[in-house]
Amino acid sequence: MVSSTHNVCPKGYYIAIVSTIAETDANHHLEIQPGLDRLGAIEEQFMGKPIPLYEPIADGKEDNVFISKSYDASSHFESMTADVRDLYARIAGEPLVVEGLKEGQSLETAE
Repeated sequence: MVSSTHNVCPKGYYIAIVSTIAETDANHHLEIQPGLDRLGAIEEQFMGKPIPLYEPIADGKEDNVFISKSYDASSHFESMTADVRDLYARIAGEPLVVEGLKEGQSLETAE
């Protein structure tokens, strides 16, 4: 959920995301109904068709074609972050290590 604190909607309003990976092909909107019910009064909602999830059939090491997985229902990119780490390891041959900026360094000068 986000609000005017995040500068995404007027004060007094909230934007909530309710999503899931559908387990059936029929009536997929029913699967998120318990989440919608917890929100209370909803002024406006947007629902789309289910989007299929894809993943690569090969790791890319043989042909140097590295493909990511589809984005899923996670709203804070947890699975996408894991996929980027996996892609990096397959391409570079070593795990991704992310370090913070060093003392006195800015984003413009980071090397």
